[in-house]
Amino acid sequence: MKTRIIEFPGVEHTAGWFQEPGLAYDVVLSSRIRISRNLNRHRFPPLLQSDEESEVQSDILSAFQSTDSDTAYSTALMGDLAPLERRMLLERNYITQQFSLNNHKAIVMRKDDRMSCMINEIDHLRLSSIRGGLSLDDCWHTIDGVDSALEILLDYAVSLEWGYLSAEVANTGTALRASAMVHLPALVRTNLIEKAMKAVVQVGMTVKGFFSDDEHSLGDMYQISNQMGLGISEKELIEKLDAIISQLVHYERKARDQLLEEQKMDLEDEIMRAAGLLTHCRLLESKEAIRNLAILRLGAAVGLVSVPIERVTALLFLTQKAHIQFLIDSRETGADTSLIDYTRAELVRTALSQCL
Repeated sequence: MKTRIIEFPGVEHTAGWFQEPGLAYDVVLSSRIRISRNLNRHRFPPLLQSDEESEVQSDILSAFQSTDSDTAYSTALMGDLAPLERRMLLERNYITQQFSLNNHKAIVMRKDDRMSCMINEIDHLRLSSIRGGLSLDDCWHTIDGVDSALEILLDYAVSLEWGYLSAEVANTGTALRASAMVHLPALVRTNLIEKAMKAVVQVGMTVKGFFSDDEHSLGDMYQISNQMGLGISEKELIEKLDAIISQLVHYERKARDQLLEEQKMDLEDEIMRAAGLLTHCRLLESKEAIRNLAILRLGAAVGLVSVPIERVTALLFLTQKAHIQFLIDSRETGADTSLIDYTRAELVRTALSQCL
């Protein structure tokens, strides 16, 4: 029988960062802090032999079990998880694509879903905390506490000159990657998005579309993160990203006000069309769901529809393919596309029926 560390009891009852309307949640979907750590006297994961990989994994899992944390953890080998559950973890942004495909890796999840750990991915240990809204300080507090407890039990590879050592040069130093996922539909509609993204890159941050598309970020959602962790403290890095995201929030809100003042009828029409499709369609393809849910999210953020913004945000992630396959109890990647699209449409209609 396969292990299970993630559940999907329905949109309203599924815990996760997407249900947390944190600071500036109208623009910032989530914040995440990830730190990388490696153990002394062991090669980096890309060079590990199977016996050494098992030793590293055992040491890290034992350290988690020995911590004095009040919060219980769930642990599993990826090979013990059903392929569907691995993809669900990927869709909720807890693990990477490559990690989800490797049977020999291990994962640790805190049962409140506020922290996850990939073991032997690119580094021996990658701790991540993800929260809703602009919550970088909260994420760092969670990660720092767990890291401090583990550091007592594990012999980290660290240099007085270079800081924490990593398999990736960009991670050396603090070995910290801070990121925020932002929803910038008004900057896109007012043709200011390129200018905004150029300004972000000029201060040393990276930008990528979260839901990728051929020409732009599907749903106007972008992930902003630091490039390097060397030569700057964790506190300074987090403060720098927080300031940049706060500026983007300011400019996105100004652009939304401009749309409401100058193009309100067009904006209302776009939002109501999206609401109509989502509440009446019988087949709903994945990209179509993301595009229209993102428009509905903008409507909720500016007060043109009464749906809770966290409900729409949750739907963006819980209507992806693996979650729909879970609902129809389909374990095969070749499941009937029409049935998946039908089930997705039904899930969205049900989740929005009491709000719209």
